[in-house]
Amino acid sequence: MMKNKVEVAANVAVIVLAVVIGSVFLMDRFASRGPGPNEVKVGDQLPGLPAYKWNAHERTLVLALRNGCHFCEDSMPFYRRLAKLEQSNQIGAHLIAMFPDDPAIVRQVVETQQLTIEVVPGIELGQVKVQATPTLILVDEQGRVSKVWMGELPAVEEAEVIAAISKPPSAESKQQSFLRAPCETCKPKS
Repeated sequence: MMKNKVEVAANVAVIVLAVVIGSVFLMDRFASRGPGPNEVKVGDQLPGLPAYKWNAHERTLVLALRNGCHFCEDSMPFYRRLAKLEQSNQIGAHLIAMFPDDPAIVRQVVETQQLTIEVVPGIELGQVKVQATPTLILVDEQGRVSKVWMGELPAVEEAEVIAAISKPPSAESKQQSFLRAPCETCKPKS
């Protein structure tokens, strides 16, 4: 009888322990955490940089990268696509790649990866509240953050980045939409 009580107690203890460990794992794995106190977030005012002025362009998409970051390397095809969009004047934002690494290392990374965008090496990423790479930050001409993407992005988020930096429709194309045939009541009577 005593043996049964010990077995039941041990089984209950094992089950409780498994539930606790499982819930901790699930919380850590699936809980969405907000940005930490020193993580870049929408609305933040980024400090001016010695090598780049925010007001040089209406909007800037900052690619915060690091040499040796495999997520950065895996994301290079997307960054090259963004660079081509900028070069063909298809987006409404200027691209800069910001690295904490020395200029010589950054030059080698950029050449090896065939990344043809403006590069700002030697920036302490904590200065712009970047805690992990890659981080993409959309910044206005005052240095205010309007959007942030972190990590290697799935296709859906890559499309979101492109949509966020796309040029707004031009005034001419807006006028075109208003030049449709007049409605029945607006037509001149014959």
